[in-house]
Amino acid sequence: MIKTFTENDLVRFLYDELNENEREVLEKALLTDSYLRSELDKLQAVKKDLGKVSFSPSKSSIDKILNFSKGYHKQSV
Repeated sequence: MIKTFTENDLVRFLYDELNENEREVLEKALLTDSYLRSELDKLQAVKKDLGKVSFSPSKSSIDKILNFSKGYHKQSV
């Protein structure tokens, strides 16, 4: 039987979420399927880059949240 792997399978592999049998089957497939290996390499690069990303809200977003919070407190009292 030929197993077709999805991107989700590869992500689960990257995050060590496969059971032992699934991991073994996927590892064997990676040895012979260059396209699958290429897709895994791309996902590994994305995972690595995710660690470099940081997000912070703009000052206007913070101000809007704080203003809403002040108004909400007055209404609920």
